[in-house]
Amino acid sequence: MEIVYVYTKKRAEFGRQCNFTDRAAELHVDIPPDPSLAENFIERNPVDRGTQCVQEMSEHDVNTERFETDSHGVNHTEGGWPKDVNYAEIEQVTRYRKKVEKDEMYVHTINQLGSVSTLGQRQPISS
Repeated sequence: MEIVYVYTKKRAEFGRQCNFTDRAAELHVDIPPDPSLAENFIERNPVDRGTQCVQEMSEHDVNTERFETDSHGVNHTEGGWPKDVNYAEIEQVTRYRKKVEKDEMYVHTINQLGSVSTLGQRQPISS
């Protein structure tokens, strides 16, 4: 849906340029009033009405719900290890990782997370 619509018109479509000058008034037609028609009208005093000499046009706007975003960072330090594993010693960390990676539930969880993270990406079409 496009929100902006641009009205375009060529200069040639504007017509001739108006050149206004001061001059005396001219009377082209003089029609005297008909007193019999005056009975059909009601006098309104004062009358204040604006007139517009162009075609009426309409414009419509729609406001959608606001989506607010927030940018923030995370400072991750080493953690999440069991109490019996010292993360500073590489041997203990490697031994614990091997033990966890052999677990059947770990493999199932990694496969499930991998499929969730690739949902937004384009998949190659298999033929």
